[in-house]
Amino acid sequence: MRAKGEGRQSAAGRTRRALGVLLGAVRQIVGAPDYQRYLAHHVARHPERSPLSQREYYAEFLSWQFGSGGPTRCC
Repeated sequence: MRAKGEGRQSAAGRTRRALGVLLGAVRQIVGAPDYQRYLAHHVARHPERSPLSQREYYAEFLSWQFGSGGPTRCC
């Protein structure tokens, strides 16, 4: 027999993971950066180098996306 609350924790964990996957998919669709995905890629493909910090990663993304001048507004 399960301990009290064990089933709910598992359901909550599954829900949290499913929401994480969904959020990752939405980020890919709209072109938003995904730091956790970057870290997973970096560990798998570039283990000899240290990864960028989250702040450095977003700065690099903005530079790539909008050029070195940072984000621009259309209006």
